[in-house]
Amino acid sequence: MTGSDRPIRIAVVGYGFGRFHVRTLVNLPEARLVAVADDARGDELAADARRYGFEAYASATDMIQAEELDALSVCVSPSRRRDVLAAGLEAGLAMFVEKPWAAHSAQARELADLCNASRAPVMVGFSFRFHPAMVALRRLVEGELGPPRLLTGQYVFGWLPPPDHWTWDPENGNGFLNENSCHLFDAVCSLMGKPARVFAEGGIFAGRPAEEAAAVTLRFRGGAVAALTCGGIGCQAFADFPCIDLVTERGQARLIGRNHMWEQLRWARAGDAEVRHLVDPPEQLGTTRYTHAFQRFFRSVRDGTPPPATIDEGVRAVDLAMAVTESARSGRPVDL
Repeated sequence: MTGSDRPIRIAVVGYGFGRFHVRTLVNLPEARLVAVADDARGDELAADARRYGFEAYASATDMIQAEELDALSVCVSPSRRRDVLAAGLEAGLAMFVEKPWAAHSAQARELADLCNASRAPVMVGFSFRFHPAMVALRRLVEGELGPPRLLTGQYVFGWLPPPDHWTWDPENGNGFLNENSCHLFDAVCSLMGKPARVFAEGGIFAGRPAEEAAAVTLRFRGGAVAALTCGGIGCQAFADFPCIDLVTERGQARLIGRNHMWEQLRWARAGDAEVRHLVDPPEQLGTTRYTHAFQRFFRSVRDGTPPPATIDEGVRAVDLAMAVTESARSGRPVDL
């Protein structure tokens, strides 16, 4: 694809969460959604195929063999992911892989080894880090505000999957903190760097099979520290999540979210008389909360540059979620 200006031909595997990717991709001029595969959503998938103009398949392998593709969006849950990745890699396709990267650390490394043995570019779908307000904050940290020192973050909202949902399966989602809170873990690490130590207290408050919420402290290798709260035990009436407050070497910033999106940024340098303010919601003018991540993915595919959310960062988020769970259960800090 390097140097080509034609739309990137992409297909989606998994139409549960994948429908959100489909609604993004059909509105992106740099992409052409060719096909979607899902073995459990026949009538629903066929209806949307007619609506949006893509081909519908029950088998991902059949789809990859039949269609001329450049890229694949992988939206199946972790326990079903290996065969899809292997088929995509064998076909030489670039891949956008939904979070979480894996169910647990061993699986994370198995999938990483599989992908790293191929030259095909693979990007982890941490869409939060590509929302404009987060991108602006990362630039400020790399520039005028300087290195992070202290962060507080929150990603708590009012929804928990039922007890028999795949989210809780140790070989699939492996709990809410891995399947969902990984978004906050990745966003924080994208600002603060590599975590070195974790201490957490977690709780089961609504009868689910694993921790539904946690309070977490982190120390990073550069010396910065963070305190996070995450989980699904909140009230649905509160929509102002996630949020981050950050103190840096030369200033302070606040990242303000709403309904799983970063929408606003406020910041000031030490000595400033006024706080500056950026408002830039990711969902406007036909875009969705996944648009900016896909645009970065397509830029990487087209330019032949490394994907901006790497396999190693996907593994790191899984390791961090596992450390949070381990610390919450043992009552001891965990070194990473």
